Amino acid sequence: MQFTSFAFAFFLPLVFLCYWAVPNKYRMPFLLAVSYGFYMTFSAGYVLLLLFMSAITYLTGLHCTKVRLAGCVVLQMGTLLFFKYAGMLPGFFSSIVLPVGISFYLFKAVSYLADVYKGKLLPEKRALSLFLYLAFFPDIVSGPINRADVLIPQLQAEKSFDYKEAVYGMRLILWGLFKKLLIADTLARYVNQVFALPGAFMGISYFFAAVFYTIEIYCDFSGYSDMAVGIARLFGIRSMENFRSPYFAANIKDFWDRWHISLSTWLRDYVYIPLGGSRKGNVKTYFNLMATFLVSGIWHGANITFVVWGMLHGIYQMIYRFYKKHCSFRIPKIIGVILTFGAVSFAWIFFRAEDLYDALYMIRYMFYQLDPLLAYHKMGMVKQDFYLLLFSIGLLGAVDYASLKTDVLKAMDKLNTPLRWVIYLLLSTVILAFHLHNGASQQFIYFQF
Repeated sequence: MQFTSFAFAFFLPLVFLCYWAVPNKYRMPFLLAVSYGFYMTFSAGYVLLLLFMSAITYLTGLHCTKVRLAGCVVLQMGTLLFFKYAGMLPGFFSSIVLPVGISFYLFKAVSYLADVYKGKLLPEKRALSLFLYLAFFPDIVSGPINRADVLIPQLQAEKSFDYKEAVYGMRLILWGLFKKLLIADTLARYVNQVFALPGAFMGISYFFAAVFYTIEIYCDFSGYSDMAVGIARLFGIRSMENFRSPYFAANIKDFWDRWHISLSTWLRDYVYIPLGGSRKGNVKTYFNLMATFLVSGIWHGANITFVVWGMLHGIYQMIYRFYKKHCSFRIPKIIGVILTFGAVSFAWIFFRAEDLYDALYMIRYMFYQLDPLLAYHKMGMVKQDFYLLLFSIGLLGAVDYASLKTDVLKAMDKLNTPLRWVIYLLLSTVILAFHLHNGASQQFIYFQF
């Protein structure tokens, strides 16, 4: 049951009304039941795996010695690796299906145990709290990877309904739907055909496909994250921010401070810093940076394209670190934004390509024929989509730029009520119209990870 489905449009209001109708003491059990029910719409059988991993994490946390921590983390990461990569093996394993959300709830489990072991967090004695933390339905499928010290106290706290929080949550959901259904799904129609059969296209079509995918994956994943954070707000939960206008980053470090924040900070805290971080000289720091981004690449998939994507970002980080430390001149911010966007877009080609040959082929012939009109016709773009994308991406860019200085959605409180409702109704109508016109929504990209 995707966030963009009509089934979820009936499910969420019902859960919302019931949650605020029941007494405080029943809300956590209710949310846990709802979360397991929601998860079972994706992977009915694999809910047993979620229960088992939750139980192991809970019991290990109660008495988290070094040996028990290591054993539990090996079990968790071994399970993740098995489901992600056993399908590559011939025979029986080829039929294995990756359980939806397994990476995200196991990453939450590892961070919880690591923090308990380090003394940053007291072990959670109430099994209900930990089970709900791992299964919380807004973030179980694709994050954000919320930390236990932030989420569990909010789940346990007695709450009163806050109208302003709920309104803000609905705005986030609406904005997320706009990014996913209008921008990401429209771009996907053109991106998918080029990456599926690169030989059928030429020249600047590859350039457009690369830029389109750069925007698509952002709108797809940040759209999901906006909805996840917004849904949590409906229940009085402030979930972790996952994106912060990343394509306005002026350097690659700034980009990763703004992109998939919950994963990048997880990798920093539980991979980069344990390896030594930047504490042991330049060579060791460069090694740790590369290792961390290789882990990120391998986590996304066993295909060599993901490894190359991770290596590229590791190289980008090393170049930026060297430049910042040894070069006296500073690149103007606007040039930095353009260079960073270009470097990130280049790396996305490897991330999206079916194999290394396709990626290199597209890069080699990207500027072979530079006629934009030829690319427009070759990709089969219709005028309706062209104008929709022109308007939607322009609006997205304006909102993201304004968000660098202010919370745009919160600033809507300053508008008069009729104007706010005109905006709500206009966005809702356009989203619904294009959703009905385009048919079923594309699956969220990060469901496969």
